[in-house]
Amino acid sequence: MIVTRTVNLADPLARANVVEALRGPGAPVGVMAVDEDGPAVTVRFDDAVTAADLIDDLVAIESVFVPDRTERELDLDRAAAIAAAGLGDPELDATRVLEAYLREPEPRR
Repeated sequence: MIVTRTVNLADPLARANVVEALRGPGAPVGVMAVDEDGPAVTVRFDDAVTAADLIDDLVAIESVFVPDRTERELDLDRAAAIAAAGLGDPELDATRVLEAYLREPEPRR
């Protein structure tokens, strides 16, 4: 069955997060359309392919975890704390952040 969900998000960054999650490259397969009209975001999806709970959870998560209005680098401890809260994993700390173990690529000669 084709289902339509509409949510009103006054914060433009929250709205952009939700639209990107539902329309972007990692969007659920069953999403057929995502439309914006002012603060309203409407998503049409096939609930035989993508569960309505997944759509609802994506909207909830993406509208809460909004980036700061200015770009800045997070230190690994702060990034890990944010990830731990979002994932519900209190054991997640900076030692489990993959980027901590990546080295800058050496320039080609």
